[in-house]
Amino acid sequence: MTKSKIDKVDAKRAERLESLEREFIESFVKLRKNHKLTQQEMADNGHVIRETIARIENSITSPQINTLLKIVEPLGYTIKLTKIKEK
Repeated sequence: MTKSKIDKVDAKRAERLESLEREFIESFVKLRKNHKLTQQEMADNGHVIRETIARIENSITSPQINTLLKIVEPLGYTIKLTKIKEK
């Protein structure tokens, strides 16, 4: 594969990752708000600090999977892989 093709593939992956991250954060915030929880209450339920919730919601950090599970499991949710729908 030529450098040009590799660069295009890398750009598409980066774009897809950015889109998935935005979608996840929107879902994360919606989940918290649907449960009528403050960031502090969500943090308390997951045994993390409030700043962790704020950093996730503000796209400052990409949390580790175990952190996400700690936060969403008390609300009855989990994380799973889904197949990417090709366009």
